[in-house]
Order: sequence, then C-alpha cells, then structure tokens
Amino acid sequence: MKFGEALFKFFAARAPRVRGFTNQHYFAHPFLDAWFAWFPLNQIQYGGASVGEIYNVASRIDERSSESWTNEWFAEGLRLEKSAENLRNSGHSRSSALASLRAYTYYRTAHLATDPVTSSAAMKDTYAALKRCFLAYTQNGPRIIEPVLVPYEQEGMAGYMMKPRANDAVLRPTILWLNGAETISEDMLWWCGAEGVARGFNVACADMPGDTATRIDRPSLVLSDPGDAALKAQLDYLCARPEVDPHKIFIYGISMGGYKAARLAGLDDRSRAIVANAPMLNASQVLSEVRKIPKMNKNAHGWAYRMMWQYGIDDHSNLKRAVEQLVDEVWGTFRTDPESVRVPFLTLAGENELGGEGLRQAREFHRRVPSDAKAERITTFSEGAEAHCQLNNFPLARQIVFDWFEDHLSSSRKGGV
Repeated sequence: MKFGEALFKFFAARAPRVRGFTNQHYFAHPFLDAWFAWFPLNQIQYGGASVGEIYNVASRIDERSSESWTNEWFAEGLRLEKSAENLRNSGHSRSSALASLRAYTYYRTAHLATDPVTSSAAMKDTYAALKRCFLAYTQNGPRIIEPVLVPYEQEGMAGYMMKPRANDAVLRPTILWLNGAETISEDMLWWCGAEGVARGFNVACADMPGDTATRIDRPSLVLSDPGDAALKAQLDYLCARPEVDPHKIFIYGISMGGYKAARLAGLDDRSRAIVANAPMLNASQVLSEVRKIPKMNKNAHGWAYRMMWQYGIDDHSNLKRAVEQLVDEVWGTFRTDPESVRVPFLTLAGENELGGEGLRQAREFHRRVPSDAKAERITTFSEGAEAHCQLNNFPLARQIVFDWFEDHLSSSRKGGV
C-alpha cells in the first residue's frame, strides 16, 4: 500500500460515520462505506447481486475518487448487461433476466456518487442504464412487475405495481411504498416488493415530485408543497385499480418516506394500517446537521448538490446559502400532526436513527398518536439492526412490517411487534 493511500485510510477511518451507520463495512471513507452497505450488499437478497462480483469491484476502487467509484460499478453493470443480452439471444430468458437484475444493482450503485454539478452526464447515464436493466428484468423475470403512471398534473408520476398473479380478477390487499429522498421506485423490490407478493399483497410505488428520479425524468415536476397532493393522488390511483381492495390499502414509508407516511396518516384515513420507518415531526430539525456539509469533503458536497437539485434548488454558486434554503425553506415545511392520526400506526426506527434527534422525534410522534391501535418498535445493536431504517438488517425490518400488516389485515386488533 502506498504511503499516500495509507495516510488517507488512517484519517478517513477516524472521520465521523454517516448518520445512521455505526460500523465500518469495507471502505475507510464514510460516505462510500455507507453506500456500500446499502448498495450493493443488501441487493444480494433476491438475486440482485453476487458476493464475488461485489468484492471484485470493490477491490478496484480508489476511494479517494468518486469517479473511480462510479466508473468501476458502471463497468460491472455494463459487463452484466452485455451478458444478459447474449443470454437472451441464446434463448435463456430467465438467466438473462437475472443478469439484468444484477446489472441494475451495479448501475444503481454507480449512480449514488453522481450529482448534477460535478458529474451531470454520469448521473443521467447511470440512471438511464439502471432503468433499462430493471425494465429488462420486468419483461422476463420471475415476478410480475407492471410499470405504471399515476395521474398527477400533466406529466404523471412513474412507478411500478407488483402483483402475486397476473389479471386473475381477485381483489387483494395492497401496499403503497413511499420511498425516501435517496431511493427510487425500483428499490421497492428489496424493501417490500418481493416479500409483499410472496405474502399475497400487491405492492405499488411511484416517484413523487422531490424524488431524484422525478427530477431526471420529469424536470419540470418540482415539489411545490409538503407533498400532500401527490400523496393523495397515489391513494386515489390505487383505489381505482381493479385488482386493489380499496378497504385493504396499507402504507409503508422509509427514511424521508417515513415523513411522507406520517404526513399522509394525518391527512387521509383510507388506509388500513401504516408503518413509518421512521416518522418525523419536523424534518428540518432531524436533518439540521446537513448545514455542516459546506465544511466537509467533495463527496459530501456532491450529495448536497444532488439533494438540493432534486428539490428544485438549482443555484449552487453559494453552497452555504443553498444548503440553508434546503434545510429551512424546503425541509422546514415537512411537518406532521400526530394528533390527527386515527388509523393503526406503527412507529419503526433503528436505535441509531439519524442521531439522537431522529429517534427522539420518532418516539415523541408515537407518544402523541391518539390511535388505540398503535405500536412502537426500536430495533437495536444486539439485533444487528441499529442503523437508519434497518439498512443493516432488511430481513428483520420486513418481518416487523409484514407481521404488523397481517395483524391488521382481517381485524382491527392491536398487533404485536
């Protein structure tokens, strides 16, 4: 190991972990290590990645360079995509679909380190590639995944509907998954889609205004309010679908989707039960440490450029001022009213949920919910699930969520977690 690289690892390993993560998984650089745990390690589930492929790519990355991260993961995605094409041409449609899913994961991982200021072309190229591969998987894969367009303003909101069966005229319970600020609708497969259809649920998701995918695909569709109209539009859409039982709609939100789920819970009582992972009272206060980003390294700056851009803040000439606008003027409107919640509500959070403020707000939200069918579940270090939204233990998170939904599927009794 060269002296410069050793010196970098020495200092990077002592940098504060990304909020919500505590343990080092592979990289000394905290941002890259958090991304590595989230993607692609979690994608090994459901055939979305391979251990050998992951560590082969990781060994080639110079973690001092975000370009190295993007280039190496993109190269692996391209290799798998070409393999998928060859398999398809040879008549092996299932093998082709599974290779496409792994290619999706590696393109998705490459996409994480791009932003609209320093790597605009790479951001668009990686997104186009991941979308292309996921659609290839939906066409020949083992699961029924239908691309959908939820009516909203002129452009609509793009997403997916996953179903246990194709067009069998059976009304089924349906989960609306609300994604986070850094997730896209394709990620639904791992968070709850595959497990949902295995348990007999339809599962749906759409990219909303304020989501990164929406700003890429529909740049004029910028968030102009706390998201109320777009949230209600998704419920309206599901209630009109022929395979959806409108009396058995469940909502699950993660990260910023936890805010969305908590917000929707106070606005609309059409859902059977809701899980917020984790609910926020005031997103600006939970995420106030973002104000420190101008003093951090370029990877943090790239994350900030991207986050501001997706919420419609396009002027990054003064990073400090733009960050203040994001935290105060955008996230400052993201507030919830727990006293208005009347449906069964589960507060789910990791023990290290975005620092002390994230966990404090989740617990206070739970305390103030007046519903007589509410529960709180804080996952812990001892369970290997202390991270933000249980990013280090997806199976446990899914177990908790689906057991809660099943407890409220046929009755209104309180469910255990």
